[in-house]
Amino acid sequence: MIIDSVCPFDPVDTFECGQCFRWNRADDGVYTGISDGKICRVKGREIICPDEDEEYWRSYFALDIDYGQIMDTLLETDDTLKPCIDFGSGIRILKQSLWETTVSFIISANNNIPRIKKIIETMCELYGDEISDGDETFYAFPTPERLAALSTEDLAPLRAGYRDKYILDAAQKAASGEVDFRAVAAMPDDEAKKTLMKIKGVGGKVADCILLFSLGRFSVFPTDVWIKRILSDVYGVEDKNIREFVAGKFGSYAGYAQQYLYYYYRSLGDAGTKKD
Repeated sequence: MIIDSVCPFDPVDTFECGQCFRWNRADDGVYTGISDGKICRVKGREIICPDEDEEYWRSYFALDIDYGQIMDTLLETDDTLKPCIDFGSGIRILKQSLWETTVSFIISANNNIPRIKKIIETMCELYGDEISDGDETFYAFPTPERLAALSTEDLAPLRAGYRDKYILDAAQKAASGEVDFRAVAAMPDDEAKKTLMKIKGVGGKVADCILLFSLGRFSVFPTDVWIKRILSDVYGVEDKNIREFVAGKFGSYAGYAQQYLYYYYRSLGDAGTKKD
């Protein structure tokens, strides 16, 4: 399926902005990704997947969302965002698996992207179901039930450090129903965030990332050290005033603004992040 030309999308912007960890770029520029046990390849503006999975990937890439309108609205509110939006104009916020996103962002805390990706891939290879695609073999993300049956010793090969116990806690609470992921998906933002934070290793920032990058809660504005610094340097906002400022400035589009700001200002010092 070819993404419509009026639908802003660039795989580099989308896959390298920090929201996902299971997309890998080959030397020819083609990205291969796995989600919910499904394989997809992205070549430029073309999404390559089995016909029966097309609806899944349409939802995953949120192809029904009009980013042109979102960009225009944000720029009417704040023209300071113009260089950020110009730079990250191909970003699409993905609608990823809630379970996979939860564990991935637990692993992401105080970590760097290459190491996050390595930990996740090792976990999938060890405990995920094998998926064959021609002569290539991939691995699905392990289910909560599979991980819940393990011990911290079983997870030692991941080299995830203290995050081992957080991964197991998430799996045990998901498998037992103590944290009902189906119910979380239907909860209002504050209730969903509070429920996710019952899992060890899920603080406010991680919970916000889960809400934004899985459940499409686009008014959520994940805030880490980088974002705090950006808001301080660009807007003169103190930490204690961030929530009020974001709600008033960006409103229901706060999550989009966060991604444009984060991607642009992080990339200024990271040659090679942006497309050629």
